[in-house]
Amino acid sequence: MTKIFLTGITGLVGSAFACALVRERDDVEIITLARGNAVAGARERVEDIIREQCEFDGYSASSEKVLRALTIIESDVTKLDPAALATRPEMKNVSKIFHCAAVVHLGKDPEGIVLETNLGGTKKVLELAKLLGVQEFHYVGTAYVAGKLSGIAHEDKPVNSGFNNAYEESKFLAEMEVRNSGVPFSIYRPSIIIGRLQDGRIRKPLAFYRIIEFVAKLKKHRCAKLGVDPLTPIDLQVHFDAEPSELVYFVPIDFVQTAITRLFQKPVANKSYHITGNSPVSTLMIAETISKILKIKNITVGLLDDELNMDEKLMTRFLGDLLPYFSSNIIFDQTNIRSQLGNDALNWKVGREGLEVMIKSFFLDFFPSVQWVQEVVAD
Repeated sequence: MTKIFLTGITGLVGSAFACALVRERDDVEIITLARGNAVAGARERVEDIIREQCEFDGYSASSEKVLRALTIIESDVTKLDPAALATRPEMKNVSKIFHCAAVVHLGKDPEGIVLETNLGGTKKVLELAKLLGVQEFHYVGTAYVAGKLSGIAHEDKPVNSGFNNAYEESKFLAEMEVRNSGVPFSIYRPSIIIGRLQDGRIRKPLAFYRIIEFVAKLKKHRCAKLGVDPLTPIDLQVHFDAEPSELVYFVPIDFVQTAITRLFQKPVANKSYHITGNSPVSTLMIAETISKILKIKNITVGLLDDELNMDEKLMTRFLGDLLPYFSSNIIFDQTNIRSQLGNDALNWKVGREGLEVMIKSFFLDFFPSVQWVQEVVAD
């Protein structure tokens, strides 16, 4: 029996990994941390998310097998006491740690919550790893530890090139802790996670989807002011104040799930893996696809010298933390992941068709009662 200590099981990547691994193997036991909230306790939250994840994966019947493999400890990484946890009977014979828990917040961090969770939490889990004597530490970071780098980001040569936000910096510093810990490791670095390649669906939409939702709401508001039906094509005249890029790395959640689950079962070799794919899209492609689906004109992208209008100021206020990722000039090295998974594993691309499928699926799944949105995406 392989016994794993896992953090972040209620997150998108953690739940996808846990369900896929237990489906594949009968010899896995997972001890996991989880928090309760005002609505549900830790166990109830985990059970709901695991059932939801298994249904999303198309394996509803496997949820009971996954739940039987789980032992849930109610806590989180910021409150974790490594010495106390290491002595608990549930932790006996834990041989691997999969650390996925993190705060993904791309804005400012005035209270230090991002740093406390992502860096401080990682330090505590590493301390636990040493107390348990585990021989494998699997860490889910982010491709954007590359920060403001321009050029090739090598998998095994992270460089501090400055950062766009506290999240990137906290994940870079946490990765350095893993690298310098002396515990054998594998590091997984996803880029911008989107829906499945085949049907565009995602269980829990992350950052990029805020842009799509914002533009849809902006169109609805503009149509209301003009007194026209929101199904009407209109000239929105909206500008993203960002340098256009050809290197926006979207990665489908099914590739993230499959790649990490396969890599986890490979020998640990103190390597990092870019879970990014090798087919970035352009900022222009994204803008054109949103425009096409929502029937709007004049979404433009580029740095402005002129004063922003009211809509552009509002956009910058709500979406400004995302704009650096649509101006990125980073090329993600794929050497390690190719060597482990082969070229065929990277033989996919998002492209215009994938973007369109993903955006339409988001609206269909998450705005089922908004009639004009349902009609415009069905057109």
